[in-house]
Amino acid sequence: MVICSLWLCLTPAYGDPGYPSGLIRDGGFVQIHCFDEDKAPVVQQVLRDYFDVLDDSMSSKRQRLYSIYVSRSSIKYGVDPFILASVMIQRSGLSWVLEEGGYYGLMAIDWEKHRRWITEDHPRVQSRRVLCKPVINVRIGADLMSRNLKRSGMNYDVMIRNEYDDFPGAYEVIWEHYRNMARLFRERIEDDRF
Repeated sequence: MVICSLWLCLTPAYGDPGYPSGLIRDGGFVQIHCFDEDKAPVVQQVLRDYFDVLDDSMSSKRQRLYSIYVSRSSIKYGVDPFILASVMIQRSGLSWVLEEGGYYGLMAIDWEKHRRWITEDHPRVQSRRVLCKPVINVRIGADLMSRNLKRSGMNYDVMIRNEYDDFPGAYEVIWEHYRNMARLFRERIEDDRF
């Protein structure tokens, strides 16, 4: 009840983040807790555990670094860390060396389409080579997601459909990954394991 009350109090200030109907409860819970710096270790552990399940050949160091990049970038740009990670998983398969069809890095960023604002707003990123560095790619992906979310009326569902559903089944895959991570996060917070 307290969480619902807090969610209702936060909604007018930040707007309804718009999750698909089956994920409103999980998305609301994530929104309440994920931007709290004290919960960053929980977010990072959930991401590490999920990355490990998806790719058990990924080193623990890479899992840890990716989880830190996602957690910090989501806080900086005000986007749900598990949606950021879900898009990253769906688009690149966690491959930081992705170079396919004009898309680059973990977040599969379209360099030609976004080069102008990237080079203006992120002056150190003047080439695809720099864009492909994981920490930079995730940061720019979070910035892009924040812009896309604003263009979508602060509605994650609309944003995913309009901006990231560019391959058959992408929409469903993104939300399936999200559901898994959001529920794991909720369990960890409610169990107070950390």
